[in-house]
Amino acid sequence: MTYKQPQKIRQFQVYLAQFLVAAAGLFEALLLARWVVRLFAVRPDNVAFALLLAFTEPLVAPLHFLDYDQPPFGAAFEFSTLVMATLVPLFAYVVWLLLTKDATNGDEQTS
Repeated sequence: MTYKQPQKIRQFQVYLAQFLVAAAGLFEALLLARWVVRLFAVRPDNVAFALLLAFTEPLVAPLHFLDYDQPPFGAAFEFSTLVMATLVPLFAYVVWLLLTKDATNGDEQTS
């Protein structure tokens, strides 16, 4: 007996996967911008950089233990930001595989 997913569910899964890739790309760009800003010691009282640092802070907060010896102000090589910038695309790729696994080859699936 073959099981076919309805077309609308497959289409929703593909759209959700595309949204996930776009969101992961946005977070990746923000994290790398944060890393460059902290690496070159940009002044945190600048509004644009303060917004960038405030927006990306929740993303890197779980990994702050990696930066225990980094100065709070001035030039800092944030390992937490680099690790998170590596984990975001890996996580997005795994979720994308799970979402599109049945959406792309749902016609060949048999049970």
